[in-house]
Amino acid sequence: MKEFDVTIVGAGIAGLSAAIYLKRSSLTSVVLDKGAPGGKLLNIHEIDNYPGLGPVSGPELAMKSMDHATKLGVIYEYGNVLGITKDGDDYIVSTDMDQYRSKAVIIATGTQTKVLGVPGEKEHTGRGVSYCATCDGNFFRKKPVAVIGFKDQAVEEAIYLAGLASELYFVIPEPLDAEDKHIETLKGFENVSFLEGYNLKSIEGEKLVDTIVIEKEGKEEKLNVNGVFPLYGQRSTSDFLEPLGVQLQNGFVVTNETMASSLPGLFAAGDIRFKKLRQVVTAASDGAEAATSAIQYVNALKKKK
Repeated sequence: MKEFDVTIVGAGIAGLSAAIYLKRSSLTSVVLDKGAPGGKLLNIHEIDNYPGLGPVSGPELAMKSMDHATKLGVIYEYGNVLGITKDGDDYIVSTDMDQYRSKAVIIATGTQTKVLGVPGEKEHTGRGVSYCATCDGNFFRKKPVAVIGFKDQAVEEAIYLAGLASELYFVIPEPLDAEDKHIETLKGFENVSFLEGYNLKSIEGEKLVDTIVIEKEGKEEKLNVNGVFPLYGQRSTSDFLEPLGVQLQNGFVVTNETMASSLPGLFAAGDIRFKKLRQVVTAASDGAEAATSAIQYVNALKKKK
């Protein structure tokens, strides 16, 4: 078992921000993640609202953030977190690789794209169905595709795909909830059709996707597409926290303004928090706040001893 003052679960922008702040303190810390550092940044084509950087790709910002953390000496270890338990004042974080004992834990695991569960979605995942335009967009160059969604992530990914696909159907099941600038950019593509008020009913194709069925007010339509990107929203990644008894709302960790959860010593930062705005800049801010609170908490414990 490895021991640190603070364990950070998640190496997205919130986790890396927390790690940078912790490294500048006298405490020891480790960042754990089951994937490559950067989290959701790795799937964002372009970020244009992060102060001081101007337009930057998600992978580039992830690389810069990890490089910054590495140069400071932040410890990053691979591991899929299976659960967290309490042992007196300590937390035990168990991964598929090791165990980590610490006085405080910062949860920064972010969110995952929701699976819609429509007929044909599971069967065609990797065969025309994708949840990451920047990852798989090139497979659909000069082919017709459909994006299903209404939030900013869906609009951003549709913008990326519109530059590759022969035709893009943007299926909008609920009123758009995205930045005006992004919506106007997408409307500027001549190969994009907006289908407002439609729901995805099924995805069809013998081996690869060739058709989707959409529905509006009881009337169904078929669209011939080779790629489908269901980007209907995000779900939390808090399943592993439920046995701990931390307060959750709709699956997201409830915190106060200092990022403290309902359990002493357990903090949350970034998209895993129950909050309204989930953006890169707010995730970085959350990470800094969570680290500062964790430093104060651990130092207070040490003084008691």
